[in-house]
Amino acid sequence: MYKKTITIDEEELLREADEIIAGELDELNRKSRFCYTPTEIAKEYGMNGADLNSFLKDRGIIQKSNGCFHLTRKFRNLGLTEYRHTMSYDRNGQRKMKAKLVWTEQGRIFLKEIIASDEHGKTRRML
Repeated sequence: MYKKTITIDEEELLREADEIIAGELDELNRKSRFCYTPTEIAKEYGMNGADLNSFLKDRGIIQKSNGCFHLTRKFRNLGLTEYRHTMSYDRNGQRKMKAKLVWTEQGRIFLKEIIASDEHGKTRRML
């Protein structure tokens, strides 16, 4: 296996690139800084994040496209969500950006109401 020796100039260049990328991610994630992940919200209701996403998908609130959840058209532009971006590299060294749906405080309140109304509906159906 070939191992490349990195020179000091290359190390400095990589360090500078990392700083630039970190700045880009900070700017991209500025609006999502105080948002909640599906897992954080789900824990409040004894669920995990996958269960919450499944619940929301079944009710037509979110949909999955290209490996990422998005709000359906009816719920967009209401201030319920933002995206949190992460970066990684694939095996070939290519930079990959991923966006994950996170919920604003307004979105968290919306989800609380949706979950509560679902629970009340279950109670009524049981009677």
